[in-house]
Amino acid sequence: MEPIKHITKLLGIKDPNINILSVLKHQTHIEIKAKLDYPAPDCPHCQGKMIKYDFQRPSTIPILDVQGMAIVLKLKKRRFQCKMCRRVSVAKTNLVKKHCQISQPVWVKFTQLLIEKQTNTDIAKRLHVSVSTVQRQLNAFTLKDNFETLPEILSWDEFARNRGKLAFIAQDFKTKKIVTVLENNRQTTIKNHFYKYSRQAREKVKVVTVDMSGAYIPLIRKLFPKAEIVLDRFHIVQHLSRAMMTTRIAIIKTFDKKSLPYRAMKNHWKILQKDSRKLSDKSFYFRTFRQTLTPREIVQKTLAFSPELRHYYELYQLLLFHFQEKRIIEFFGLIHDNIDTSKTLEPRFPSL
Repeated sequence: MEPIKHITKLLGIKDPNINILSVLKHQTHIEIKAKLDYPAPDCPHCQGKMIKYDFQRPSTIPILDVQGMAIVLKLKKRRFQCKMCRRVSVAKTNLVKKHCQISQPVWVKFTQLLIEKQTNTDIAKRLHVSVSTVQRQLNAFTLKDNFETLPEILSWDEFARNRGKLAFIAQDFKTKKIVTVLENNRQTTIKNHFYKYSRQAREKVKVVTVDMSGAYIPLIRKLFPKAEIVLDRFHIVQHLSRAMMTTRIAIIKTFDKKSLPYRAMKNHWKILQKDSRKLSDKSFYFRTFRQTLTPREIVQKTLAFSPELRHYYELYQLLLFHFQEKRIIEFFGLIHDNIDTSKTLEPRFPSL
C-alpha cells in the first residue's frame, strides 16, 4: 500500500516535472493548468548542447474523472533549441505518448472497460473521447497467432458480436488460453485458419469439445483426424432444459388460459426447470394457489394436473441426475428405453 501525498499522484500524474499552476472549476468540467519543464538535455540529433527556448501551445489532455466531473489538463510543454544544429525539440513526459493527447491512465481505463459489456459510445462518453478513438483501441487488441503448436484439448464455441453477428473462438481447455478469435463462424473461415497449421501440429490434438449443433463435427474430423469429439457438458444440460421447456409449453396449450392448471404451469415454470435436488425447503406465499408452500409442494401440486407432464418431468429429473453423477450407462440406457416407449405415449419430449 502506497500513501498518496500529492494531488498530482491522485490524478494519476506521476511525472515530477509537471507543475500545477492553477485549477479552475467550470460547470461541466475542471480545468487544470500546468507546465512541463526540466533542465535542457543533450540534442537528440547532434548530441550538442541545448538551451531552453519557449513553451509550446497548451495541449488539452483528458484524464480520469474526479468527484464525478471531467478533468482536463492544459499542459504547456517546454521547448529546447540546439546551439549547433539549431533544431528544436519538445519536452517529453510519461503521462502521454509522443504525438498523443490522451493520458496513460485513460488508456488503462480503456482496457478495463472494453472487456465489459458496454458499447463504444458509452465508453467514449465516460472517458470524454471520440467513438473512433475507442474503436481504434479495440482494433489494437489483436491476438498474435502461433501456427507451430496446438493444445491437446481444444474448445470450440461461438459468441455474439457486432450487433448479434456470430464470431468463432477456440481456446485451450486446460489453461483457458485463447488460441484464436475469428470474425465469423463460417466453416470456410475456420478451415482456412487451421490449415495454416502443419498436419503434424493438427494430429497432436487429441480432444475437441463443441456444442450440440453438429455443424462443426465433419469439419473437426477433417482438420484433426486423430481427435475425439466431446460434447460440452453445458450444452447437453441446456439441450435437456430446452426440451423440458418445449414439452411444458405444448402441454399448457391443452388447458384453458384462465384455468388453474394453465396458470400454475405458466407462472412456476422456473421451479419445474430447476434440478429437484436444489429446490429450497423454505415456505413462500404463492398467489397462484393462494397458499404458503415450499417449492417442492408447488411442483407436486402442478404435476397433479397432468399425468403426462409428471411423466416427462420425472424423466427430465432422472436424466439430469444420471448426467450430473456421470452415470453413463444409466443415462444412455434411459434415453434408449424412452425412444421405444415414446411412440406409444405420443411424446412431446424432443430428441428422445
